[in-house]
Amino acid sequence: MSKPTEQTVKRLFALSGNLCTFPGCSLPMVEATGVVTGEICHIHARRSGGPRFAPDQTEKERQAFNNLTLMCGPHHKVIDSQPEIYSADVLREMKSVHEGAAGRPEQPTDGVYAKILLNHMDRIEVVNNSGNVAINSPGAIQAGTVVLKTTRKSVTVTPPPNTVGADAQLSLYVQYLISRYNEFAGSDPRRATAFNPSVISKNIEHKFGAPWRLLSVASFDEVCGYLQQRISKTSLAKLNNSKGRPSFSSYADHLRKNA
Repeated sequence: MSKPTEQTVKRLFALSGNLCTFPGCSLPMVEATGVVTGEICHIHARRSGGPRFAPDQTEKERQAFNNLTLMCGPHHKVIDSQPEIYSADVLREMKSVHEGAAGRPEQPTDGVYAKILLNHMDRIEVVNNSGNVAINSPGAIQAGTVVLKTTRKSVTVTPPPNTVGADAQLSLYVQYLISRYNEFAGSDPRRATAFNPSVISKNIEHKFGAPWRLLSVASFDEVCGYLQQRISKTSLAKLNNSKGRPSFSSYADHLRKNA
């Protein structure tokens, strides 16, 4: 059984905007921690008997960009378990609207995600195809026995070379700034809602297009500048500034202190 090409999945990631295609769903395809939770969904199933299977399609057409989209696991199960509601026309419209609103140019890290997803597909081995077991990802595989080569439901991405996460010193400084921001923002007595320390990492991902660990080394200064600016806007940092006290160490100072 063939599968989509790496370039096709890379394009899917870029045009997903790192969000599930299902309307109103805000679940990321790649979390800020680097965990890949997105799934490749077939509009017309890739196997006979699957949801919305089109017998007139060629194998190449089934694995082509126009027949694929990315969704979170729960919504992938929803559309494949109710094909009479989520018809091919409905899914094509979902795909078109989402890609038009959320799509962005391709980035080098999209290729990393593509490789991970395609490798993850290879972990599912189908044996004795008798059509009485269905797996909703990817594309509703029909089989009598399904052997899973892993018990994990998600895949963790190891930062590739030349990314912030692959450099220990750069990573430590970004983590320091994130911790500093959470310390300052979380202690604001005027805060009306509960403080969530994971939000700042999601903000970085939204602004720069990928989890900070997977951003290129060239983005390091810009990411640090963003975090330093966020720290400086907190009430505690403003108080420190009025008293002539710094609210965070520079990268050079941080290296010296941790040498």
